[in-house]
Amino acid sequence: MPYFNNQDGYNLYYADINGDREATKGTIILIHGFASSVSFFKAQIQILSEEYRIIAFDALGHGKSDHPEELSIDKNIRHEIIRDLEDLLNHLGVIEKYGIIGHSLVGGMIAQNYVMKHPDEVKFLILLNSGYIMIDNVIRNIFYNLLPYFIRMNFLEVLANSIEEVLDKITPYIITALKNYKQEHKLTKDELLMKIESQIFSMISEINEYDPSGIKCPTLIIGGRLDNFAPETMSEQLHEKIKDSELHIIDMSGHFGPAQRSDIVNELIISFLEKQDY
Repeated sequence: MPYFNNQDGYNLYYADINGDREATKGTIILIHGFASSVSFFKAQIQILSEEYRIIAFDALGHGKSDHPEELSIDKNIRHEIIRDLEDLLNHLGVIEKYGIIGHSLVGGMIAQNYVMKHPDEVKFLILLNSGYIMIDNVIRNIFYNLLPYFIRMNFLEVLANSIEEVLDKITPYIITALKNYKQEHKLTKDELLMKIESQIFSMISEINEYDPSGIKCPTLIIGGRLDNFAPETMSEQLHEKIKDSELHIIDMSGHFGPAQRSDIVNELIISFLEKQDY
């Protein structure tokens, strides 16, 4: 299996499908979500690899890549994943323009950030069950998973008016979930509480500051009507902010629509690619 060594010395698994083929329609990069891996895109790889070069990798601590014994509970991983993707593309000698497909709040957010950092290199963007919330470490992921659906539907509005109340109710469960991390990092309860509050308030601040309207390339946004993790309202708000975007909300589809409703998702992706002459 192919691996490359990142700047921190870890081995990251990657897939480069059709990289040795002389003629393809273009290159597409896949970015998976939190606690996922390249294998999540199995159905998309199967159909897209017929005509395209596909590049993807398992982020550190995911899939077949190295899993460090100690994971930081407050380090935001999106910057490292963007750096690792840049290094992988250099490692593979990619010089042509490419498209990016990102899934979930992590993969989709990283894809959005990458496009805005490298606007001249990206030909198009496809966001699957994504949104505008920065879930990029253990604390934020646990916090968001504990939120009721109605709060996710109106995330900023609810938290802006009652963040202290929400934290009071949820923090004990976060501490329980972080029990092993607390012991590994030798944190007191007060120190852990400070880290939790710091991450949550930073998460809200970053959402307020984040503006995906900087994305200028053609963008396809696909959401799921039954997505409790990244509610359809997030896809709709992305569509409003990204000027050159196309939106589709799939009925009877949840957060893992690209795998569970792959026939519809793949059809929308292929149709979008044909419109881009790509």
